[in-house]
Amino acid sequence: MPAEQPPATAVASTVGATNPPEIESILDAAEAQFSEVGVKLTTINDIARRAGVGRVTIYRRIGGRDEIAHAVTTRSSARLIEEVVATARAAETIDDLIGNVFATTVMRMREHPVWNRMLTLETASSLPRLTTDGGPLLTTAIHAAVAILDEAVESGLMPAVEYLSARAEVLVRVAHSVVLTPQAVIPLGSHDELVSFAQSQLLPIVVPHRA
Repeated sequence: MPAEQPPATAVASTVGATNPPEIESILDAAEAQFSEVGVKLTTINDIARRAGVGRVTIYRRIGGRDEIAHAVTTRSSARLIEEVVATARAAETIDDLIGNVFATTVMRMREHPVWNRMLTLETASSLPRLTTDGGPLLTTAIHAAVAILDEAVESGLMPAVEYLSARAEVLVRVAHSVVLTPQAVIPLGSHDELVSFAQSQLLPIVVPHRA
């Protein structure tokens, strides 16, 4: 077999919350392997063995290890956004929406096995992806937050406000900070504590001067 890898397809950049079964199987295998040993110690052979497919199939359908890691992260982000949107749509008040969306986002990020493993075992390489090189990740989250708030305005859950995109970005940036630095002065360890914080401190940013 030639030493060169077959060229990667565009799958890694277009993967979503759900994908064709073969790709889902590869991503499931990769996510399990990454959760156990991290990305750096994972080989294509490891993923192929777990997925029950050949190495060439993985290269052809997704790409190399970096493309697979990107696809796993992208799929997880897409699934989180789906859950957050569902949480927002289930809210009966803007207080519940802001509190539950913020808490769900932070808790799911904290609980994610791959992100946790990467931050624990591969801090030097993982932190830039979430901080200095994390612009694309934040941008996706901000667009989702804007869409959620737009829908809340359209449904009458909150009034129209100026600078909606800027307000959404503040929410996302605060959630991002809480995920990366869980402990400081304010208790933010539990779901209820996160809800309370969001409702008392972030809701006034979204809906200022509320009667």
